[in-house]
Amino acid sequence: MKKYYKLIYCVLLCGLHTMLGQNEGNNWYFGTNAGLDFSTTPPTASLNGALTTNEGVATISDGSGQLLFYTDGSTVYDKNHQITPNGTGLTGNNSSTQSAVIVPKPGNPLIYYIFTVDEGAGPDGLRYSEFDLSLNNGNGDVTTLKNVLLSTPTTEKITAVQKTNGTDFWVLSHSWQNDTFLIYEVTAAGVNETAITQNIGSVHSGGSAESIGYFKASSNGERLAIAQWGSNSFVELFDFNADTGVISNPIKLENVFFNGSGSGAYGVEFSPDVQLLYVSDLNFDDPSSPDNGRVHQFDLTAGNATDIINSDVIVYQGGDFIGAIQIANDERLYLANSGSQFVDVIENPNVVGTGATYVIDAIDLQGRTCRLGLPTFIQSFFGATIQLENFCLGDVTNFSLNTTEPPVSVNWDFGDGTTSTSLAPSHTYASVGTYTVSADINFGTEIRQTSKEVTIYEIPVASAVSDFLLCDDSTNNEIESFDLSTKITEILGSQSNLTYDVAFYTSLEDAENDLNRLPLTYSNTTNNQEIFARIYNLGQGNCFDITSFMLIVNPFPLANTVADIDICDDQSNDGSEMVNLNQFNSEVLLNQTAEDFEITYHLTQDDADNDISALPTNFQTLDNPQPLFVRIEAVGNPLCFDTTNFEINITPAIIANEINDLFECSFLDDANAATFNLASQNDDIINGLTGNYEITFHLSEQNAMMDVESISSTFTNTTNPQQIYARVEDTTNASCFDIVDFQITALATPIINETETVYLCTDGTVMLSADVTADFYNWSTNEITESIVVDTPGTYTVDIGNSYTALGEQINCSNTKTFTVIESGPTLSIDVSITDWTNFQNTILVTAEGLGDYEYSLDGINYTDDNFFENLLSGEYTVYVRDKNGCGVVTEPAYLLNYPRFFTPNNDGINDNWQIIAAASDPTLQIFIFDRYGKRLTTLNPTTEGWNGNYNGRPMPSGDYWFKVERPMTGNVYTGHFTLKR
Repeated sequence: MKKYYKLIYCVLLCGLHTMLGQNEGNNWYFGTNAGLDFSTTPPTASLNGALTTNEGVATISDGSGQLLFYTDGSTVYDKNHQITPNGTGLTGNNSSTQSAVIVPKPGNPLIYYIFTVDEGAGPDGLRYSEFDLSLNNGNGDVTTLKNVLLSTPTTEKITAVQKTNGTDFWVLSHSWQNDTFLIYEVTAAGVNETAITQNIGSVHSGGSAESIGYFKASSNGERLAIAQWGSNSFVELFDFNADTGVISNPIKLENVFFNGSGSGAYGVEFSPDVQLLYVSDLNFDDPSSPDNGRVHQFDLTAGNATDIINSDVIVYQGGDFIGAIQIANDERLYLANSGSQFVDVIENPNVVGTGATYVIDAIDLQGRTCRLGLPTFIQSFFGATIQLENFCLGDVTNFSLNTTEPPVSVNWDFGDGTTSTSLAPSHTYASVGTYTVSADINFGTEIRQTSKEVTIYEIPVASAVSDFLLCDDSTNNEIESFDLSTKITEILGSQSNLTYDVAFYTSLEDAENDLNRLPLTYSNTTNNQEIFARIYNLGQGNCFDITSFMLIVNPFPLANTVADIDICDDQSNDGSEMVNLNQFNSEVLLNQTAEDFEITYHLTQDDADNDISALPTNFQTLDNPQPLFVRIEAVGNPLCFDTTNFEINITPAIIANEINDLFECSFLDDANAATFNLASQNDDIINGLTGNYEITFHLSEQNAMMDVESISSTFTNTTNPQQIYARVEDTTNASCFDIVDFQITALATPIINETETVYLCTDGTVMLSADVTADFYNWSTNEITESIVVDTPGTYTVDIGNSYTALGEQINCSNTKTFTVIESGPTLSIDVSITDWTNFQNTILVTAEGLGDYEYSLDGINYTDDNFFENLLSGEYTVYVRDKNGCGVVTEPAYLLNYPRFFTPNNDGINDNWQIIAAASDPTLQIFIFDRYGKRLTTLNPTTEGWNGNYNGRPMPSGDYWFKVERPMTGNVYTGHFTLKR
């Protein structure tokens, strides 16, 4: 029988040990005699703890959640909180960040291994000791396998996670002054003391402070996070293969933590769904700072290292020193608040942002004190957890498991009488309430049990909400401070504010994701800004509805001063007029935008203040003067208004006198234009009127009515005739005016060439003509005909004019033309100078004297002002000198001579004789020929063919011969020589 019970005991222990689950992490002991029992929800304080430690600690319970033993890395306490006989002298340290972790020996429910790390990268490094539950009367004790060295020196970091085979474990630490991870395998054979080493990530080095910081595996064994405290503090993330123990893909998070010898990242922990990482950040360098403790949340799904760093959300910042962060079997994160008699909690660690809900002093330790550390567990204790999505009534709630190995099958109980065998089932709850969901998980070699409470919440309905209108202040910058809390009741409607609350956002995306909540006192950034309101269940913020409304800042309405106005009465002069009140809107508005305001007019101030009895746009005045009160109001916001007032005075009408037209002689160069003195009409216009008046002139009746584009009283007409409109206005009342029109006409003055020069040939006569048809001509010679004949040089004038009858009077419009008569005649003498004896470079220079203005020609057809002719051939020319004023032409002959340079008297008909070229043109020439010795051989007649090369009938021999030409006409003598060729 006794043997039978031992067998049952073994079976029970073996079963409990194999079914690694959440209960092994039920009991926590830490700090100064502090403890927590997670068999209740929420956990309750355990008051029986014997341990005092500043930092590291490890505890272990059995599968049913009963305490087995715990240690600070130096001393081991059994389940009765007594130090075991061989439980002292372990080489961990209560000031080491993670002084110890306890790992069961696979296949043996009685044996556990205590792994310890020394503080400050001390010489004891990483070691392990064996703990046997069968010793010490079943309370357990450390065996002789104690403080076995695995590696030294190491950092203060250690973590453990189950392998994917569901049986064995990995224990990981980090070496010192290098980038080496130490990875040890624990199997049924015990601890494999040969580490798998892997050099990856950052070097952990520096002073002893840099060895501080937590090291955690994720509950599913897929991620690692390691923190380095001190100068250049950082956290590094890795992927981890729980099957092979391989570490990969380092991601370094830095430059976001406190940075100093006594500061930096300390605690790390993953969210249950391993999508988020939480890091505690301490600043002991300035303990008096009000913000020396922080907790960061990083979104591991954000992307690369920069993206993850940029996803940083500070979920806590304050004066508390927050140390270790540890996940518990209720899927909340618990945080060591050093020096406090409470621990803090992150209620919804899977929620991104402040919706994770950080609760300070959440769990009362009942007088016990928390320090920096919390127990280090095998992270897989919290791996077989139920994950849920969607907690709102009517939504489909999705269930899944977070395990280190895939289960073979699962039996689900949703707590409402409904079950499922799906690995990841979905279920829709019929009513709100709290349900206990349990799962029996079959891994093939073992069955694990886990459970979780789920609360289904009502989804609120966002009631329709009106736009929020405010009146701008005097700056009119369209920015105002809105009290959004005044909209909460409107959005809640009949729903209770004890169950629901409302938050506000600037975008639909933020409202849907509960990001960037607005303060209840909010200043808009633009006018007509849409605000999104999220009404949510206080128990479950993801059960929500969204509505929106506009923040509208109505322009501050300023009723600008309207000047009192004088209006001219009509011809009835009854003191009442119809007035279009809209004409005053622009004065009321001034620079304000008309579309933003409504303007109304009232008979009393009370009517304007209360917006009643508005007058029609076309208003017949009742009194003279007529007081009016103006109200300007922001469109859609009757509370946003201002008022002003003014008076309308009715002035008696003006009736102007009819006046005569104006006539003026036209300009001398434009028969249809003249300059008129319009002001000459003024006396006739106001004749008989009393008062002070201003008269302006306009080209159209419309311009005169509008009193625009007035013209100068000295005016040149633009059409002929032209209508002019005179506006007569009371100088004290611009609205009181009359208009009279008259015509201006330019009377044509003959257009003439005012001066003319005429040439009179000597002893001749010349006719002077006005050359224009007119009514009369008056010459300076007292003649009155259109033209006259004169024979004497001098100046003559003629007045040429037209006569008109206008307004019973004769008007003469005349112009004067002046003639200048100049005597002219033919040249009195011609002097012709020539240059010849060349083939074609001969010239003629002509000099003429006389009264006339002369021009010159060599052919009598083509004349030029140039008296010099060049590049002429030899020959006879006639020089023509002509008076430009038609007073005759004088001619003079000119002869250009040359001679042949040789001749050949061989009777071939070519060059048979020698003669001066063009000699016949000047019969007076005397031509002599000599031989080389100066003997005169012959005298040539210029009119003959010339010398035939004979002397006394005998041919002269070939050779050079000389000639002399005497030119009586000019008195010149020319000599030269030529060649006779035989």
